[in-house]
Formats: sequence, C-alpha cells, structure tokens
Amino acid sequence: MTDHALRLLRQDRRLAELAAFPFDFDLNRAAHCHVEEVRLASGGPLETVAGDDTGGTYFVCADGSVLYADSEGAAGIIGSSVDETLELVIGLPGWRGYTRLSPDDGEEKILARVAETEDGIREYCRIDDERAELRATLGFPKRSPIELVGRLRAALLRTEPDFVLLNADEGCAYDRIGPAGPPLWEPVLAAGRADLACLREGDRTAWREVAEDPVRRRITLRAA
Repeated sequence: MTDHALRLLRQDRRLAELAAFPFDFDLNRAAHCHVEEVRLASGGPLETVAGDDTGGTYFVCADGSVLYADSEGAAGIIGSSVDETLELVIGLPGWRGYTRLSPDDGEEKILARVAETEDGIREYCRIDDERAELRATLGFPKRSPIELVGRLRAALLRTEPDFVLLNADEGCAYDRIGPAGPPLWEPVLAAGRADLACLREGDRTAWREVAEDPVRRRITLRAA
C-alpha cells in the first residue's frame, strides 16, 4: 500500500486538522520529536510523521511499517504503512484500548468494546461525520471493527524482533504494546539454525560469511 493518504493530509489543511482532532494523528507534532531520543535495536532508520496529545509518536520504519511509541515506554507496529495506520486511527479512534483484543474474542465482545469506547468519545466530540468525510476524501473503504482489530493484532505481532525500540541513551528496550509474541530467542536461534544447516551442507559462502561475522558465529554456535 502506498502513502497516498498521507500526501493528501500534507496538502490539505482541513484534512490534516480532522486527522489531528478528533482522531489524534497530528502531523504538526512530528516537529516536536518524541519525549526522549530513541532508536531501533536493529539500527534501522526511523522517520517521525505524527504525534498525539498523550505524548505518543508515530514513526515510519525502512519498510514503510509504522511504529507507535507511547510516552510511558511501550511501542509496537500498528500498520504496514502510514495509510494503513490512518485507516486504523480513523476507523478505531479508541484503538489503544484494543491492543490485546483478537478476532478470536468474537464479534460480540469486540463490537461491545468499540461501542463503549466510542460512546465515551462522543460525549466530548463528534466523530461520525468526521470519520465519513476522511474516509471518503482519502479513499478508504468502510472496514468493520472486527477487520481493523484483526489487522492491528497482526501488525503488533510483527514488532519483534525487527522493530524493538530502545532508549538511545541507556539502551533499554521499550515494552511491547499488545499481545505477547514468541520468545525473542526463537527467531534469533532460527537464523542460527539456518546458518548451521548451510554449514553442514558445505556451503563455502556461508562458511566465509559466518566466520567473518562474530554475531552470526555466536548464534550459529548456540544453535548447534
């Protein structure tokens, strides 16, 4: 998916203001940076594209995925692109309260949770006409809360190991938003097992690459 909708927001002040309020995706907050300096454990780049009124920040990663970091030290992938993330925050303005929901929880539970949250939001601001306007102008289909919750869960499960966020000064990892995935050592050792299989097959290129990379060498030895 492209980031066509993001370009429209940047070109149209009215749309940008609607995204900022009531949907809390504020492009102007990108200039304020996060509450602290952060980096990916993988060393990959991060681009700040928006923030919210709780001090949270929306980062775009090298593959286009959007990493959301809150101000309390938790982070997680919430979309495969900025456009997918915008679909989420517009379709589910209370999405932060659904990060542990799963389609397996059933339609009744999910719809009840969404209805309760959005009724609470409506006590303070309008969202229905604004949501319809943004969806129509940005070209987003009307997706069910069930589908959006499923997409959110799938995105959050991709956070580790490639998108672990660290405090840049201390190197401490942010907590993971949402459901617990497999232990981090599993994907790490999986890479080591793959290298080990190549070595056992006599792959000379693999021998050279593993020998020259101290990290891969240690992981391969641990997998043996």
